[in-house]
Amino acid sequence: MFSVLLVLLGEAIIILCFLYFGKNLATNILILNIVVTSAIYLLWFIEKFIPMVDLKDKAHKGVGSLGIKWLITLLYAISATTVMVVFNTIRPLDIYGQMIIHGVLFFLLLVGIYFMFYASEKVGEVYSEEHVIRNHVDEMKRVTKEIKLKAELTKDFPPEINTRVTELLENLRFISPCGNYEAVNLEVQYLKEISDLKNFLFDIPVNYERGIEILQKCEQVYNERKRMYSK
Repeated sequence: MFSVLLVLLGEAIIILCFLYFGKNLATNILILNIVVTSAIYLLWFIEKFIPMVDLKDKAHKGVGSLGIKWLITLLYAISATTVMVVFNTIRPLDIYGQMIIHGVLFFLLLVGIYFMFYASEKVGEVYSEEHVIRNHVDEMKRVTKEIKLKAELTKDFPPEINTRVTELLENLRFISPCGNYEAVNLEVQYLKEISDLKNFLFDIPVNYERGIEILQKCEQVYNERKRMYSK
């Protein structure tokens, strides 16, 4: 409420100043100047009411466009103020000429706002892609760890399989997220194989021989994926 009152008070001061100091201006030009100045003024305070940076947004999309926002706001403020000063005092211009110039500046402002939101969306897309890539690797570790924990709780579980699963889980620490298409395919293949391994090792009846075959495939896929360096 206090912020709103401050903004309204500032707007009232702007209008009063123009009405008092701009008595010699034509009414239509005076109104145009008030509108443009108010637009410049509100641009600096709009973030107070419509925050660009959402602290709950893990992608921090607003941060990616924050610099663009302040740049276009500054450029528009300087340009519009310069136009008002020059064409109202130094080289007076009629209302239609001033409206055209301010219209062009406002269009350029909208173009800047468009690129601001475009940059914000690109940041969000990059985050989403990285999140998906990271999730693959995390899921590989999660399922493998789940097998290891179940193996430790299962009586008469073959020590050889338990040892190899433990080694596989330890080795997964050396896998880095990678956006390479082939790497993603290998991760998907590993998840399929490791899920099959869990089914064969813990479903009844237990098929350890088939489990060892699948475990070998998991190790093979891991070795291929390990050679993929994170981009």
